[in-house]
Formats: sequence, structure tokens, C-alpha cells
Amino acid sequence: MYGHAGAGLAGSRRRPGAGGALPKQTERSLASAVPGALSVTALCTALAEPAWLRAHGGMCPRQELGVADVLGRLDSALLEDYCMNPQTVLLLRVIGAFCFLGILCSLSAFLLDVFGPKHPALKITRRYAFAHILTVLQCATVIGFCYWASELILALQQQHKKYHGSRVYVTFAVSFYLVAGAGGASILATAANLLRHYPTEEEEQALELLSEMEENEPYPVEYEIVNQFQPPPAYTP
Repeated sequence: MYGHAGAGLAGSRRRPGAGGALPKQTERSLASAVPGALSVTALCTALAEPAWLRAHGGMCPRQELGVADVLGRLDSALLEDYCMNPQTVLLLRVIGAFCFLGILCSLSAFLLDVFGPKHPALKITRRYAFAHILTVLQCATVIGFCYWASELILALQQQHKKYHGSRVYVTFAVSFYLVAGAGGASILATAANLLRHYPTEEEEQALELLSEMEENEPYPVEYEIVNQFQPPPAYTP
């Protein structure tokens, strides 16, 4: 007797309508994926950019020094022209290694944010932003080593001034600020992951059950909407 109305009400429960539909909560998050993408881009650009430090007032004929100068085969002119010493070369190579690690960590964090894996270990790693936190620590380490390298270059330039009484100083270049920006973007991504509300296990099971019910729905949406407003047939004894 009330079969059509029951079907309409059942359909309305499964599909509350376009305005009242329950949103599917997934592990994906654009709020943390966008800063993660910015962090990866900034670190890659910093590693490719040759300008990390600028020396002024010393015997070194080159003003811009960076990681690209010490990766691979070292130019002996950097040592002969009093631009660097062996300790500075080692520091810049360590900076390059930490940049590579930072790129790997930020890239893995970005992929976790985009795809939202369901594996328990990957889910915990993504929710607590372990990869983003590692990226922040590596960016902070790079900044610290950059400051140490600048002090070594400054001491070397003061020992070998271009002119007597020349003002010698060392400043940071664009790659240093790119690494600092990558660390800031990773901090934003970490905050977005840690402050986000995640569904409990019961809510996740309920959402999966609703998704299965919607996938196995035997009636089209138009049929459910019509039956939702169709009055029941008249009662006949």
C-alpha cells in the first residue's frame, strides 16, 4: 500500500539531495598540499640557483658563491683566489646534501597530502605531518650551515682584503631566502595537518557504508526525487 512512499523515503535517506548531501571525508587535503608544493618548488629552485652568499671587499673576484660551485669537480680558482677554504667547501657540500633530503621529504609529504593513502602507517605519517616536520628541521639546518659558511668566508676575506682599509662583508643571496621560505611553507602545511579534524573509526565505517549504498543504488536519482513527493495511494479495504 505504501510501497511507493517507502521507496521514496528510502531513496531520500540514501540521497538527501544536492544541498543536504553528506560530504565524503577523505584523507586528501588541499590546505596542506599547496604549501607542500611551494616547499618542493622553493627547495628545487634554491639548489639550482648559484647565488647563496655574496662576498664584498675581499680578494675573491667572484661576488656570488653557492652550492653549485662545489658540487662535482671543484674549481681550483675558488681556493687560489681566496674565495673559499676547504672547510667552507665541505660545508657547502653538506648544505647541498640537506637540500636533497629536504626535497625528498617535502615531495613525499606532498604526495601523501594529495593521494591520502589508507594504509595505517602512511595515514599516521600524514596526519601527524612527520615528513613536513623533517623538512622544517632540514631547512633550519641548511640556514644554520649557511650562517657558518658566511662566517668562514668573512674571516677569509678579512685576511685577504682587496685594498688596505676596505670594508669587507658577506651577505645572503636568493637561495638562502628560498630555503627560509620553504621552511615557512612546511610549517604552514604542518599546522594544516595537525589542526584538521579527522573522522573517527566509527565515522569512517559509516561513510564507507554510505558510499557502498550509493554505489549499489538500484533506482536512478530522477526516480527517487519523483517518488519522494508522490502521495500514497488511497486506502481500499
